[in-house]
Amino acid sequence: MDILIHQSPGELVYLYISARRLQNLGNSNIQDFRCRVYSKDDFIGETEVSRSTLDPDFKQPIPIMYKFNKRQKLVFQMIDADQELASQLVSQNTSTSIVGICKQPLAKLMGARNSLSQLNLMKGDQIVGNIIIHVARKGPQIIGQKEQGHKVTEIKWRWGGVKLLDLDFFTKSDPFAKFYRINGQQTELIHKTEVIKNNLNPNWMCWETTENELIKYSKNLYVEVMDYDKMGSEEIGHVTINYDEIKINKRTEFPLLTPKGKNAGTLKLLELIIVEPNEEKKEIVQEEPKEPTFLDYLMGGWQMSLSIGIDFTFSNQPITKPDSLHKIDPHKLNYYQQAIKDIGGGIIAFDYDKQVPVYGFGGTPKLPTYTKSTMDDCFPLNGNKDKPFCNDMEGILQAYIEAVPNIVFSGPTFIANVLNKALQFAKDNAQKNTYTVAMILTDGQIEDQDDAIKVLLECQSLPMSIIIIGVGDENFKYMKQFDDPMFLKKHSKSDMNVRDIIQFVSFQDYKNDIEQMSSAVLDHLPKQFMDYMHINNIQPIKIQSVHLSKAFI
Repeated sequence: MDILIHQSPGELVYLYISARRLQNLGNSNIQDFRCRVYSKDDFIGETEVSRSTLDPDFKQPIPIMYKFNKRQKLVFQMIDADQELASQLVSQNTSTSIVGICKQPLAKLMGARNSLSQLNLMKGDQIVGNIIIHVARKGPQIIGQKEQGHKVTEIKWRWGGVKLLDLDFFTKSDPFAKFYRINGQQTELIHKTEVIKNNLNPNWMCWETTENELIKYSKNLYVEVMDYDKMGSEEIGHVTINYDEIKINKRTEFPLLTPKGKNAGTLKLLELIIVEPNEEKKEIVQEEPKEPTFLDYLMGGWQMSLSIGIDFTFSNQPITKPDSLHKIDPHKLNYYQQAIKDIGGGIIAFDYDKQVPVYGFGGTPKLPTYTKSTMDDCFPLNGNKDKPFCNDMEGILQAYIEAVPNIVFSGPTFIANVLNKALQFAKDNAQKNTYTVAMILTDGQIEDQDDAIKVLLECQSLPMSIIIIGVGDENFKYMKQFDDPMFLKKHSKSDMNVRDIIQFVSFQDYKNDIEQMSSAVLDHLPKQFMDYMHINNIQPIKIQSVHLSKAFI
């Protein structure tokens, strides 16, 4: 079975998977299991088969490209390998061997404490076991494996191709490699890489084996590089490699020959780590260490926390009007709800407690536990002045639905006090390795520019970003100035370092396409986050090793 991976911008992470208390559907023998992962209808990858256990710890991680600005919903399928024929095609919807299913966005898995989650596996309405998922930055680190007392020589390596022969007419070849050990006149497949589409210089994922498995019969290996095609893959080239050439002579490049003996490019060893029994790791070929990335901070213990301010001025139109921007429709989210859910959801994923302060401004609140007779430019949406927090996205949207009918829309549009609440929240979060994102949703121009600018300048020294979202058809000319750091620089002291921490976007700029707007907004946050870390010389928190076999005992 060929594994397709579509290469796209993002950061590579690895999913390590275990399961607990799986139901044994066999008659007497305990089943063999594997886990498959999909994103929508796209097959991402699968683990190896774990034999005769209801508590499998899968060794083979599943690589996936994570994109902070995209919603990546994953589906995990626990498969009964005993029922699955070796030649069966991978099918998400028609497989009869699915033991249970779990659905979870990748961002939530990564944002969990230690990037470690335990979730229910479901078969219809029935819980059929638990799945444990750990997201890691590095593939070669084996979760749950003991570092001492190795009984075999372990090999961790990564291969690539250089200037491979192109067998396609209109595009480039889609290469993958097959590694065989040689047993007399026979060859036995030991590993097949993923397919990298439209690429003559592929870098395949790192994989692992042992010397016992690799050279069980002979020190010679046979490698085929193939061009993937649904109708039948075609050989690009092959080569026979003596293992001693790699281990002893440090050779890394091996010319490929076509079936007719012509040049087909080069098979190249990109990375190799050999771990001898009871010895330290020997790094023979290794990539240079990289600078810390956005994910190194988030997966190392830094969190992102959200605060929200919502405009209830009269220009939104009362909810009794058909064109009200706050109209509540049980079958369709309004623009305020869409922005909160799509943009806020990507941020809340990296907040451990998911407690979000939500404020309204520009309206007169008549809430059951919080009432004013005049306009309030900063009131708790849940009516609790001392605890204005809503729990997770579900709590935010529910508080909004309950509050809207109990708010008299008025004005003017003042945002300085809501920004100041976010500023105080960010000051508290700064002591907890937490980066704050303040999201302000408004349908018009603000009328307290000078006060707002003072607060925005004070935000510059904090781990904080501000997103201002324009809702409706107003002219947001003045608001757009906030998106330019030089605008704030003109109002600051001459020696002040002004970071780019503010984004202004409006629905009309994206033709009311919330998915496109959300992607554009979230695309800026990692750079703003990293700018703060670099300016303040803050390094990622060291990630502690996580052993899945002991994670949820």
